Amino acid sequence: MMKAVQLLTFLVLAVISTHAQDQWKNIYTQNAWEERDQWQKADDIIAHLKLKQGDKVGDIGSHEGYMTMKLTKVVGRTGKVYAVDVLQNRLDKLNGILNQEGITNVTTIKGDYDNPHLPLNTLNGAIIIDTYHEMDDHDDMLRHIKAALKLGGRLIICEPIASDRRSLSRADQERRHELGMNYALEDLQKAGFKIVFKKDPYIDREKIKGDRMWLIVAEK
Repeated sequence: MMKAVQLLTFLVLAVISTHAQDQWKNIYTQNAWEERDQWQKADDIIAHLKLKQGDKVGDIGSHEGYMTMKLTKVVGRTGKVYAVDVLQNRLDKLNGILNQEGITNVTTIKGDYDNPHLPLNTLNGAIIIDTYHEMDDHDDMLRHIKAALKLGGRLIICEPIASDRRSLSRADQERRHELGMNYALEDLQKAGFKIVFKKDPYIDREKIKGDRMWLIVAEK
């Protein structure tokens, strides 16, 4: 009887754990924003950009606009947020939200996997959250971002990686939609960025997605 109870307890806990750590859970749609506020540390991430009213910033891999909406408040009406995504349906969703909220300081851009199509020498900062691993040519992407940043402008990259996959090759990690911080550091240094801050882990998503996110702040 005791063994049966122990087995049942184990199975229940396994189901709960699997449900809680769903690596395929969509955490980026608008209906998940409130929950995302509990773990994303969005305000802390944005603070690393050192933005002020009137600044211009890029949200590269904006999805439906979670970070875009927060950035609009930081740069204010005199500032500008460039929201970049490769999927038009996400930009359409974001444009709908912007129209509904009456927000006019955002420009949406349909980017490519190797080029965000941002204006040259314009940005005070840029962020890439859980998107860098999707980019086909990291060297070209960073070259374009660097060209879009003003001197002293900051780029933030924040990516997830599960503990048991840190030793995998870059290709194997990217197939799982994640990336180790060491690969991004190499890319940034190769592109001529100055690393001003790095932390791994920065965000613990073990109970949500079964991984942790690291953060790099780089400067042109």
